[in-house]
Amino acid sequence: MSSLLTIILLVLGILALLVLGTVGGCIHVAKKVLHPVSKRKALDAWPDQFGLPYENVTFKTQDNVQLKGWFITSPEVSDKTIILMHGWGMNRSDILKNTYFLRDLGFNLFYFDFRALGESGGKTSSIGYLELKDVSAAISFLKQTRPQFCAKIGLYGLSMGGMVAICETAHNPEIACVVAEASYYSFRRVVSRWAWVNRRVPYFPLMPIVLHYIRKQLGVNPERFSPKYNIPKISPRPILLIHGRYDNLVPAAQAKLLYKRAGEPKELWLVPGAKHNKCAEVGGFEYKQRLADFFRKYL
Repeated sequence: MSSLLTIILLVLGILALLVLGTVGGCIHVAKKVLHPVSKRKALDAWPDQFGLPYENVTFKTQDNVQLKGWFITSPEVSDKTIILMHGWGMNRSDILKNTYFLRDLGFNLFYFDFRALGESGGKTSSIGYLELKDVSAAISFLKQTRPQFCAKIGLYGLSMGGMVAICETAHNPEIACVVAEASYYSFRRVVSRWAWVNRRVPYFPLMPIVLHYIRKQLGVNPERFSPKYNIPKISPRPILLIHGRYDNLVPAAQAKLLYKRAGEPKELWLVPGAKHNKCAEVGGFEYKQRLADFFRKYL
């Protein structure tokens, strides 16, 4: 009997260690999402490399996070400004090289780094929820310091930036139009997919633990702010969805679901052969032409 009890206790001890190890692993994954220290990288491009005069700007969010960015004026005086937002693990220089051409079409351009990334302050990223505070601060900064340049505002967002662009437009009637590239459909799906692609973490039974930890740390359920709930609220303002047909992180099927939920006017371009965040690279001239046509038509 004593030997059987010993075996039972040993098995229970092993199970307890496995559970603790599993929970610890889940928390590690959640921390990688919320605190992307390894993803904060230096800028590798600046507007003057493309012959663009620019102004370095600094502003703060309502929760006192300092953000940094660039403001680039159109060659001719314009009251139309496009705010351009990068993805998770990126910074403003990553989207500059594929979008700076919009300046020559008569638009002012405003780039900034989201919190915890690039040159901005903060240590916590939320893949969208907290970043909504960032774009709100960017719009307020523009209106307060450069009102003559932002009578009309359009948004462009890549990946996480696409999610922020959709949600901000849905709740801010001052936004005239929006381009969302490689945006995810729901927070739960994108975190689960990232964990699988990068860490081989299966959804069941581990991801519910990861998502629960994230909710506890943020003090809110970020799933409620997912684009699938917000994109129907944008109409009648126009939206252009761009997505890689072979996106490995956010499958193209999610772009189709967003397009289905969006009201008119709406456009969807699935870029043949493009993976996540590679639409500009693969799309080439057509990518620039579609962005140019959309903003010239609606902004």
